[in-house]
Amino acid sequence: MESGSDDKPRLTGAERGKLRSLAQTLDPKVFVGKVGINAGIANLLEEAFRNADLVKVRFTAEREAMDTQAQELAKLTESEVIGSVGRTATFFKLGADPE
Repeated sequence: MESGSDDKPRLTGAERGKLRSLAQTLDPKVFVGKVGINAGIANLLEEAFRNADLVKVRFTAEREAMDTQAQELAKLTESEVIGSVGRTATFFKLGADPE
């Protein structure tokens, strides 16, 4: 899965593995229904990123469509998909410093 833009550093395999292990205990915070990805879903994920750098998203779409939706959502939120299992994908976005 391609993710991220060329101007920001990409995660290494070791970093991805560490994040995937941390994500195992997380519950999905955002749910994507039949309608798919839209601005509202992107806003929900952005809101979840305000509380945590690592967020799970649950999809109702079939696996192939889910992969496409996950990449679209990552692009909209400027985050990175670090892995997926079944119909759940884990997104990572390094949070901003608290003000």
